Amino acid sequence: MWSCGNQAFEDETDLGGGLGSEDLLLPGGGQALGEPLLESGVGGAIEQCHTQEHSEYDGKVVRWGATHFQETAADCCNACGNDPDCNVWVFCPLEGGCGPSRKHKECWLKKNPVRSIIEAEGTGHLGVPWTSGAIYSREEKKRVLDVERRRGLKDDVELPMVFMDVAIKGVFVGRMKFVLFKQQAPRSAENFRMLCTGEKGVVPQGHEGAGTKYHFKGNAFYRIIDRFIDQAGANTESVFGGHFKDDEGGLLLRHDRKGLLSMANAGPDTNTSHFSILMAPAPHLDGHYTIFGEMVEGWEVAEKINALATGKTDNMAGPEEGAIIVDSGQIR
Repeated sequence: MWSCGNQAFEDETDLGGGLGSEDLLLPGGGQALGEPLLESGVGGAIEQCHTQEHSEYDGKVVRWGATHFQETAADCCNACGNDPDCNVWVFCPLEGGCGPSRKHKECWLKKNPVRSIIEAEGTGHLGVPWTSGAIYSREEKKRVLDVERRRGLKDDVELPMVFMDVAIKGVFVGRMKFVLFKQQAPRSAENFRMLCTGEKGVVPQGHEGAGTKYHFKGNAFYRIIDRFIDQAGANTESVFGGHFKDDEGGLLLRHDRKGLLSMANAGPDTNTSHFSILMAPAPHLDGHYTIFGEMVEGWEVAEKINALATGKTDNMAGPEEGAIIVDSGQIR
């Protein structure tokens, strides 16, 4: 049986398509109103205000500091956390004020895309009298950075990009786009690219899939596991003939995020035309299955495929659900 593991993991940091906007804004850190953002924990204080001295963060003002004062920077941060429109705060800690007409203890509350906040981190200098901070979780920062990382993959013209158009029970649901990691996994990436284009032609007699095309077009997602994988294949040998060896570089990559392309196999060095789209982190697959690419567009399509398994026995669905690759090819 072709497989890519057998266990589903919950995706705690869903990186779905709605996060692709450069204008992504986050509320006041998800804290309950009135809850302090500076807490004590194991090993001492846990800083949740992302405080930076000698920094003045930009943003749309939601409360003017000229009429809003707090005793400390921590109090200013808490005031931001209690305002649903605030995720940036700026505090004047100097008794002599922080510039012309800017008074001690002024607390400015602002809002700014988290992407802009992250870019501003570490840009302060001693000439800036203000203390600033921002309220966002580690998971929120990870999401923003991951959006930027995927955008970089999508724009990297050195990486091959392929597509799959999908219909479910005859209804077209959209297109998925993937970039291929040709440096880390050259065999797997080239095999997948050629199976997307169909350029290899027809499988010869005496080989797996004889008489059919080396092409994903017309094939079903035959193994769908809720919050784990969408698995499909061309039901042929590899484009190289028979099996091919695992790519060592691809085996070193981690199954740590949704959207990765991973070869499905029947053991070491048995790769053919079968693959999985990861729908959640799956560290138990590391070192056993070659990662060779990543989805950069079409998250909603992968989610619609994966939803076919929701509520089914063992949270698993098969080809009877009619999720078909109606076309595939190469974009660059």
